[in-house]
Amino acid sequence: MKLVVTHYLRSLRERDELDAILPDLLAESGFEVLTRPRRGTRQSGVDVAAIGPNPDRNGTRSLFLFTIKSGDLTREHWDTGQQAVRPSLNEVLDDYIPNRIPPHLTNLPIVICVCMGGEMREDVRAQWSGFCRTNEKANVYFAEWNGDRLADLILSGMLRAELIESENRGVFQKALAMLDQPDVAYRHFRDLLDAIFTEPKNQTERTRQLRKAYLCLWILFVWARDAGNLEAAYRASELVLLRSWPYCDSARLRKGLTQQERLAHFDQVLQLHIIIANLLLVEKIGPFADKRYALSMAVNSRNAVDINIALFETLGRLSLHGLWLEAISASQDEAIAQAMSEGADKVLNIAIGMLNANPALAVPVRDDFTIELALFMRLADVRGRLSNVADYIRGMSDHLCNGLMSRQHYPTPKTDYRDVLAHPRDRSDAYFEEHTRAGILYTFVLAWLAMIGDQERAERLRSTLLEHAPHMTHQIWVPDGQTDEVFWDGDREHGLSVPGLPLNESLEAVFDLINRVMKEHPLHERVGAVRMGLIPILLTACRHYRMPVPPHVWRGQACSTPDAG
Repeated sequence: MKLVVTHYLRSLRERDELDAILPDLLAESGFEVLTRPRRGTRQSGVDVAAIGPNPDRNGTRSLFLFTIKSGDLTREHWDTGQQAVRPSLNEVLDDYIPNRIPPHLTNLPIVICVCMGGEMREDVRAQWSGFCRTNEKANVYFAEWNGDRLADLILSGMLRAELIESENRGVFQKALAMLDQPDVAYRHFRDLLDAIFTEPKNQTERTRQLRKAYLCLWILFVWARDAGNLEAAYRASELVLLRSWPYCDSARLRKGLTQQERLAHFDQVLQLHIIIANLLLVEKIGPFADKRYALSMAVNSRNAVDINIALFETLGRLSLHGLWLEAISASQDEAIAQAMSEGADKVLNIAIGMLNANPALAVPVRDDFTIELALFMRLADVRGRLSNVADYIRGMSDHLCNGLMSRQHYPTPKTDYRDVLAHPRDRSDAYFEEHTRAGILYTFVLAWLAMIGDQERAERLRSTLLEHAPHMTHQIWVPDGQTDEVFWDGDREHGLSVPGLPLNESLEAVFDLINRVMKEHPLHERVGAVRMGLIPILLTACRHYRMPVPPHVWRGQACSTPDAG
């Protein structure tokens, strides 16, 4: 297990990776973390400051000042370059210690630590030793924290015996070993989270569980990045995000240190999810999204169903990533908000490029891909770009009408791969009625046609449904009072289904009923995350656990809450 952790640490980069986990390692090992890394502020050589026992001085309570470097510390990294170690150490001695230590801590012994994920190479050790001898004082010491020491901290603190012993250790190692089989790796990682999130004795133990899950995700991500396959890491990051949320929801916690720690922790998990999503969706997929048939060919299958499934999965992920960036931009300072907003626009451009370059996205093969479409249209709506996607909805409406009339290329409510692959088996009345018995897609398309002002197509789709599929039950789903308690762990037995939308009366009757349902079941009263302006966490759960997106979202009324933002 130590080899697994050591490899992980060596692969971490300095910014937003090694410096992201070090504060949690220190906190879990009994340190009081004073400062964490911050962007855009002068740090005077200190990435993390903490108070704790100094094992090299008989456990004396000391002030630790950490300068963090990624990988191995070599001669090239010692004295030259933007991230050189020696200039950072000089800043600590010349600026941080004289000017930035609070008065009540000035009497503590000071330990200046060079922290690295790898090891200190022999060609720089003599210079390090000479620097320490020259600058060490009665109350100022120097220490080297390398990957081996950090691995011991992880294994003795955050990954203690209850996680790494017996079958749980094997589950984690299987998840890492099967990264080239993302479905298998994901299942093992899900089992690992089940083993981590047992009923705790107290809130401190729950915090420890959250940190373990976060660290395990980091290890999985780094191994996946090295293997060049981020699929399992992305799915695992969604799962950790969802499993962590109910324990980090400030509305469920008393104000105080625990609440602050949990909010900070959730922010770290979200940042890691954003990092993984950006690498997979923007950097890896983005450059090929607008190239004709490029992503369709990348599915590496001649079957149109495989291509359709893969592309809609990617469209949903892209849309959700854009919605997260949009949500984050509303709660940051001006510079970061601008960057997040531009990022959301970039993601939307990638998604639109996908639609234009891959005709397989003209209509989904599965009815539940309405979830992905709802996310995409939501992103286009909040970015004020409905006009850019109006033709896509119009084209989909035409394809749906033709599919119903010809009994070919219409979506099935089935989700089993073999059923979808064989669809449609025939054009018989019995088969057609079974696979058009109920659905959520048509109501969604009707609503969006109305929003873009294409009343003619909306009426055509409605009349086609009434003529060729009068037996179909059109429905929507809304959360209920139980949703906020059970959704995040994957429970699907909650919420309210509203079947039998009155399509035979008129479109106005359908929308009136939907509006009444939204008014009687306000989303912000059912889901705490919506009250806090974190609608994407609900949408992540909908996509991950395959539950319909509530109409409040795709009708554009989900943000109108007094506490949002």
